[in-house]
Amino acid sequence: MSRIETDRLILREIQKSDVEAIFDCWMQDEDVSGYMWWKNSSDISKSQEFVEFELQQIANEKWQRWIIILKETEEIIGTCLIFYNDEDNENHWDISYNLGKKYWGKGYATEAMKAVMKFAQTELGMKECITTYAKVNSNSANVLHKLGFEDIKEISYECSGGDITTEGIMCRYVAPKS
Repeated sequence: MSRIETDRLILREIQKSDVEAIFDCWMQDEDVSGYMWWKNSSDISKSQEFVEFELQQIANEKWQRWIIILKETEEIIGTCLIFYNDEDNENHWDISYNLGKKYWGKGYATEAMKAVMKFAQTELGMKECITTYAKVNSNSANVLHKLGFEDIKEISYECSGGDITTEGIMCRYVAPKS
């Protein structure tokens, strides 16, 4: 897995020592998990389970997750992911990202995901990516549109561990032809 650097961020693979920072930054925050598949938890063992799962995926080219670190302070501020979704005959690249709430609105998600999308195109051969965002989450919509995603259609999707169904927008990115 490649380490990626941007002007303000370092994207690196997850480490066992990240459990506490993940728990403190976003895992226990319902506002962060509200539109994600995973469910927030006040039990640090859920952060441990997350880290263990991610460590098992490091060699999997179809599942690339990075911890996002702020260069200036060396704080873990979030995570980003590109994965090949082959469940239910989906068969497409998909992305996900989240930041701790205190890092929202500073352009970090866009900066990190631009680097991830470039990596996916050059290293993974990604030509197209499809993802979904919650209709009420205008911040995520803004990130995706800045990355070049275009809205396709409205859909419902499960989040918060499947406990909630949210109205969303499916969107698609098509890589420029070189």
